[in-house]
Amino acid sequence: MFSFFNYHALFFLFMAVAAVPLLFPLFIRKETAEKASVYFFWVMLACFIYSFAYVLELMVIPKAGKIVLIKIQYLGAVAFAPLVYLFTLVYTGMEKWITRKRQIALMVLPLLNLILVWTTDWHHLFYQNFSLSSENLFPVLVTQKGLFYWIHQGYTLLLLFISLWLLIKRISEIPSASSRQVFMVILGLCSPLIVYMWYLTGNVPLLLDPIPIGFLGTGLFFFLGLKKFNLFRIAPVAYRTLFDNLQEGVMVLDNQGELVTLNLSAAKYIGIGKVHQKSALVEIKENWPEIADLLSPPEAYQIREFTRTRETHTCWYLLSKSTVAVEGKDRVGSLLVLRDITQERSSQLEIEKARIVAEEANKAKSEFLANMSHEIRTPLNGVIGFTELLTHTQLNAQQKRYAQTALSSASALLELINDILDLAKIEAGKADLNLGTVDLHALLETIIDVLSFQAHQKGLELILDLEANVPFKIETDELKLKQVLINLLNNGLKFTDKGEVILRVSWQGKGSGNNKGRLRFAVKDSGVGIAEDKQQLIFEAFSQADSSTTKEFGGTGLGLTISNKLLSLMESRIYLESELGKGSTFFFDLEVKIQENRSQEVVIKDISKVLVLDGNFFSGNVIARYCEDFGLKTVRFEAVNEAFFALENDPDIDVVLMNNRLMGNNSPAAMQQMIRLSEKYGRKVTFVAMIGGSDKDSLIQSYKEIGCSLILDKPVTPSKLKQLISKVPNPENDTLDSVLQSRENSPAYGKRFKLLVAEDNPINRMLVKIFLEKMSPGALVLEAENGREALSIFLEQNPDLVITDLNMPEMNGYELLQAIRELPFAKEVPVIGFTANAFSKRATSGKPYEFDDYLIKPVVQKKFQQVVGKWMSNPSST
Repeated sequence: MFSFFNYHALFFLFMAVAAVPLLFPLFIRKETAEKASVYFFWVMLACFIYSFAYVLELMVIPKAGKIVLIKIQYLGAVAFAPLVYLFTLVYTGMEKWITRKRQIALMVLPLLNLILVWTTDWHHLFYQNFSLSSENLFPVLVTQKGLFYWIHQGYTLLLLFISLWLLIKRISEIPSASSRQVFMVILGLCSPLIVYMWYLTGNVPLLLDPIPIGFLGTGLFFFLGLKKFNLFRIAPVAYRTLFDNLQEGVMVLDNQGELVTLNLSAAKYIGIGKVHQKSALVEIKENWPEIADLLSPPEAYQIREFTRTRETHTCWYLLSKSTVAVEGKDRVGSLLVLRDITQERSSQLEIEKARIVAEEANKAKSEFLANMSHEIRTPLNGVIGFTELLTHTQLNAQQKRYAQTALSSASALLELINDILDLAKIEAGKADLNLGTVDLHALLETIIDVLSFQAHQKGLELILDLEANVPFKIETDELKLKQVLINLLNNGLKFTDKGEVILRVSWQGKGSGNNKGRLRFAVKDSGVGIAEDKQQLIFEAFSQADSSTTKEFGGTGLGLTISNKLLSLMESRIYLESELGKGSTFFFDLEVKIQENRSQEVVIKDISKVLVLDGNFFSGNVIARYCEDFGLKTVRFEAVNEAFFALENDPDIDVVLMNNRLMGNNSPAAMQQMIRLSEKYGRKVTFVAMIGGSDKDSLIQSYKEIGCSLILDKPVTPSKLKQLISKVPNPENDTLDSVLQSRENSPAYGKRFKLLVAEDNPINRMLVKIFLEKMSPGALVLEAENGREALSIFLEQNPDLVITDLNMPEMNGYELLQAIRELPFAKEVPVIGFTANAFSKRATSGKPYEFDDYLIKPVVQKKFQQVVGKWMSNPSST
């Protein structure tokens, strides 16, 4: 059927021409997923179908075979022009015009022509007849064209000319550097057009169809554009619209620093109005030295900010240079990006002005708060101080009740003022961390002792549950940790009517760094509890779970807010677990640096077993665990009859710890019976009464009368228990009075001690004088109304101690301190600052000298004794 003899070389030549277009799409890299490359593939496939079918038509001898193959050629012929048109739309950035309806409309006529070609034997609308011509080297099928043949040819030419027009139009819109790619596409489309025109002249030799040669040109030019000019990878024509619509001015440089192209924004920035490289270069070199400096290599990346004056205003620009590299190749050029940042700079300047105004306002607020604190606390100091003194005088029951009520009201007012000022201080950013080494166990025991009176007044058990593996010394902010814990414990005591409030501290494991660990602090109460829908509300300022509780329990609703803000400085926060009617647990975790994790060994002799008798499950459990931590065998009971039974049957019991609240007023009698029981069996048992509350003195006397040898002050802490256990074997060496000796006893002060008080408020001067006379009746108090008078008295009397208000007329406290320190004989005299400033920053921050100590108004007698007494005991210490 095929002739392979006379035309062997020509057959393979035409076959190669037909196959080559199909190979071109294979060179498109796999990562190129643009639609233009997809349409290119289908264009090449249409060319292959037409060309390959035509080669077969030439080689087939029978007429019928040739007619079938010419019909197959039209599978590619009718699709070629529509596919070229779609390719051009995508390539020139007009993809939005390609819709499903338009694609269908575009293919209606080609599909109709294809049907007419295959059915032309019935209607002769496409081809009227077919004949064979043997005048040439081989038989050629000659056709007589019908109407729809010319319609098909006209439609094909129309689509090709439209495509060419779109490409030529885009050449005028892009830089010359990018136009080479477009020319390659135009040549690819012109190739079949030119060949077809040649075919229509009738001058083609051997009556051959040259269209496959044109298709070969289409594939070749497209391929060159693909490989040499990155036709589909860069597609500058498709992206030119995006490039020109960028707000930033973009200039493209080659490796030699020559300007290749720029976008419309860059042209407008430099003042030429349109994209023109030569004009841009002239303008840059003459008027834009900042850009001209960056045109030349070698710097890979640079960024500059500069200003330009335009008419009456200044414009700010940001210029950056970065390299451009093609994947798998070296650097091919650079990009200069010019951006107008005038608006941003103006906004920054406005923000800076607003910040300065806000800081000034904040400073004014801080000063106002400090002044208000001074003005409020100064008279309040007199109210609280003299009311406290009044309660210690000889009053009848009604007078004492009135005085206590006044003192409680003044204290409540002070608490309210402190809360509001603390919150203002934190929100003003005046609260900073002051890290230092803290004896954690001592701090916790101090906090518990401070609140014990309040707990015992309400008949509550206040319990310190301190796990044995909690480190002794840590690095943290002692004052802030103390304030948070006191706030939480105060809340627990306030909202609990019966049961207990527990401060539990536990070790949670190692932290993120060396010598760091995580501690959990939890306050658990058996109080009213908090409903789930109210649990978030209580952390908001001035809020409580139920507004009615304000009347019942009092308070400002600021405690938790302040505590959470303080903890945020330590990168922590408070969590809550609560059930209405069953109590609440507030807890937080702290990561701290461990300074010391060892305690002194407790020497225990001749103690076989300890019996803990406590009606409160939690309290008894904690005390029993403390004993076990010290290596003591321990049994615990909640009922007296169980303790009696144990004493009768267990001869190993050497120590009995009994909670006085177990049987109320009958507790001493119950212990007396246990003492008699142990004596009956001839056992030497040491009995210890655990006592707390305001009636401690009378209870101690009751236990002393029944033969109780030791008293353990509640709340029980590890150090108190350790101290007591170390004395159990030899209680005769420590009398009851020595065990109960209070740290509150005043020291013996010298009779001629001289104190200079500089205070413009006469009431506060009088209060200081009375406090000091109670501490040391023979002391001499020198009074001054202002700093200048105080300095004069200091030079004459040479006092042992100075207490000075910070805000005084003529010469304030800071100036007085400086004047005293500059005297050669007064450098060692302690000076105490007397202030009502709400903020806890160091009063002498930024000043040449510092106060030795501070008294914060309003000051109560006990605090006055602690601070002043320290310097009276050793007045030369500084």
